[in-house]
Amino acid sequence: MMIPAAYDLQEQSLEQLADLRVWQLERVEKVTAELRSRVREQYLQGATIKALAKKAGVTRRTIYAWLSE
Repeated sequence: MMIPAAYDLQEQSLEQLADLRVWQLERVEKVTAELRSRVREQYLQGATIKALAKKAGVTRRTIYAWLSE
């Protein structure tokens, strides 16, 4: 899913870009944590590593790492 940018990066000040970057990194961390949680849930319900990797858009190695945390 592509989300169109609601702002023009070329028009942002250095400070605005820095704030935007921090916000986006925090958001990625939150979304990844939720993704890991759902992967664990589905794995416990019987989903395969291969299927989880495909659904989550990550490698099987990443799934194994998430499950070992």
